[in-house]
Amino acid sequence: MRILASALLFLTAAGCAHAPAPAVESAPAATAQATPAAVQELPLLAPPVAPMPGTLDARRAQGLASKGKLPEALALFESVWSHGNRNPKVANAAAYAALQAGQPAQALTWLTRGAELGLPELRDVEALKKDEDLAPLRDDPGFTALLQRIPSMPDPFPGSNPELKQLFAEDQGDRMALGPKSTQDDFRRLVARDLARRERVKALIAAKALKTGADFIGAGFVFQHGNTLEDYALARQMGVEAAKVGHPDGLWLAAAAWDRWLMKAERPQRFGTQYRGTPGTPPGPMRLHTMDPSVTDAERARWGFLPLAEIPDTLQ
Repeated sequence: MRILASALLFLTAAGCAHAPAPAVESAPAATAQATPAAVQELPLLAPPVAPMPGTLDARRAQGLASKGKLPEALALFESVWSHGNRNPKVANAAAYAALQAGQPAQALTWLTRGAELGLPELRDVEALKKDEDLAPLRDDPGFTALLQRIPSMPDPFPGSNPELKQLFAEDQGDRMALGPKSTQDDFRRLVARDLARRERVKALIAAKALKTGADFIGAGFVFQHGNTLEDYALARQMGVEAAKVGHPDGLWLAAAAWDRWLMKAERPQRFGTQYRGTPGTPPGPMRLHTMDPSVTDAERARWGFLPLAEIPDTLQ
C-alpha cells in the first residue's frame, strides 16, 4: 500500500510519510522532559520560498480522487503537471488515482514521472515488484522496462549524507512495519529507536554534515517524530533549510512542524496539517485539530495550503 500511503500524505499531511498507525502520528504523548525556554515561543515565520506551481490544485485533485471523482482528479493532475509542478508526490498521487480509475497506461506514465523525479518509494525496485497496488501493471512490458531503468536513474540530491539517508529510511521503515496488530511493546521500541535517531541527527547537525535538501528533509522528519516542543522547532528549522535549497517537501515540512508545535502547546494550528485520534475500540476517525481563526486563507496559500473551507474535518 505504498502508493496509497504517499497519496494520502500529500493531501492531508497529517503526520509522517507512510505512517499506518494513528497511535504514532496523532497527538504526541506528553513528556516529563523539560523544554528549553528558547522554544517556549515559536517566532512567526514568512514562507522561505513560494509553493511549487499548481500546489493548491494538486491538493484539490487528490481531494477529488479521495471522493471517487477520478476523471476530474486525473484531468486536474494533468493540468498541474502542464503548469510546471514537478513534485514527485503529486506524480505518485496521480498514479494511484489512475490505477483506481482503471487506467494502467496513465498510471505507468505517472509512476515513471515520480521515479524520474526521485521519489524514494518509486526507486525501490523490490518493493515495487511486491506492491499489491501495482498488480494491474505487473504484466505490462512498460512496467518491466521501468523497473529495469530505475537503478540507472540519477540521484536527484547528489552528495547527500549516507548516514542520514539511512536514518531517514529506518524512521520510515519502522512506521511501515506498524499495523493494527502492533503491541505496546512495539510502540515502546519505536519510541526508543526514535530517540536514538534524534540524538544521532543532532550530532550530525553539530558536525555540519547536512548539505542537501534530502539531508534537511531526513533530519526534519526524524525530529517531527519527536515529542517535545524543541523537537518540532528543530523540524521546522530543517524544513525551512530544505525549502531554501529546493527540496519539494521543505515548505510542507516547515508548516507541518509549526502546526505540530502549536498542537503540542495546546494552541490552534495555522495550516490544517494536524489531526487528533478519537478514543475508542475500534478508534474513531482522526479529527482536525483546532484552527487559528486569525490565519487567513491568503496566508495559508502562501505556504501551499488550501482555504479553511476545503480542509477535511476528519480522516477515516
